[in-house]
Amino acid sequence: MQELKQRKNFMINIAFAFTLAALYYIFMRWAFWLFLPFIFSFFIATALQRPIGFLSAKTKLKHSAAAIICVGLVFLVIALLVGLVGFQLGQQMRGLFRNIGSFLENPESSYEKIEGSLMSFLTHIPTGLASNLGDQIKSFFSNLRENSGGFLQLPLLSAPLGGVWSTAKALPEFVVAVVIAVVSCFFMAVDYPTLSRAVKRRLSPQKLTALVTAKGALASAIGGLLKAYAIIMFITFSEMVIGLNILRGLGLFKSDYLLATALVVALVDIVPILGTGTILIPWGIFSLLTAKTGLGVGLLILYVIIYIIRQGIEPRLVAGSLGLPATITIIGMYIGAKLFGFIGLFAVPITFILIKVLNDEGLITLPARFFNAKNVESPQGSRDSEADNATEEEKSKDESKADL
Repeated sequence: MQELKQRKNFMINIAFAFTLAALYYIFMRWAFWLFLPFIFSFFIATALQRPIGFLSAKTKLKHSAAAIICVGLVFLVIALLVGLVGFQLGQQMRGLFRNIGSFLENPESSYEKIEGSLMSFLTHIPTGLASNLGDQIKSFFSNLRENSGGFLQLPLLSAPLGGVWSTAKALPEFVVAVVIAVVSCFFMAVDYPTLSRAVKRRLSPQKLTALVTAKGALASAIGGLLKAYAIIMFITFSEMVIGLNILRGLGLFKSDYLLATALVVALVDIVPILGTGTILIPWGIFSLLTAKTGLGVGLLILYVIIYIIRQGIEPRLVAGSLGLPATITIIGMYIGAKLFGFIGLFAVPITFILIKVLNDEGLITLPARFFNAKNVESPQGSRDSEADNATEEEKSKDESKADL
């Protein structure tokens, strides 16, 4: 009878877990972007509560007035930073893409360099194989020159125009989402104390403590994750700037758009699946084929250095910021990227953090040491440790009730 009851409870727990997983998948897949302005507004309003309280206490302003001032200052600073940085980088990005466009409009000279480099390489291989490959290379470039009008005009005109049209169609939705996020942030910041009191009245002390703990852990995880990826982007950007400056000092890199190039590579490096190799490897190979051997070798070496450093620091930075073992963090990032794209890279590890906090608070039950790979202590040692920390836990719970 007892065994049957345990099996029944197990099946109920499995069904409940699958239901929650399905709801989570549906939300992340189809509803996340719909609610993103409100999610963003909620986190901004929550993060500003202490500055709002400080300003209200020091200036004797009402909470609503202090909230409006703080939120307005935050969005003003964001707008100024985006405007200043965007203007400076926009100048370089325009010049960079103008150079790329001019190359695509007149590629014949590059074709000749690539064909010459390939034919020169064939002199180092057996004559019979070189003859066959040489005929194939000449035929390929001959067809490329004959069809260069259609071959180039389609990518050069239709693809950019299609991208501009897609961006133009999405722009009104983006503007509306930004306006809704800003307005919602003002309202949430003003009404936060009222919402907080309403939640406190409807929760038991135990659930309130768990909610406050989960909220703090979630905020810490999001902040830590953003900080970790900001550090990774900064490191990649710095590596690109240093590497390109070295190549420029050697007379191999002669572009005036060094910062824009480094920024594009750093941004692409954060996107799942792509990485720095998406730009540096084709760029390096193209440089080798166009007789720019030094630049090609330098770019490929730079890619290897960036890749090795990235693989070494990413698991440690991200896992350290989340408080999870590196293995679970990497699994979460991979699953998230595969299922939900770029946003899943952040959302799934943060979800793991929330599950860990709920498990630590006893609101859900997971297998022992599920999130901890440390050596298992003896039961007696664990009980002694829990008894020693009981007083500190009670104090922290009492303090956390006032922080919601």
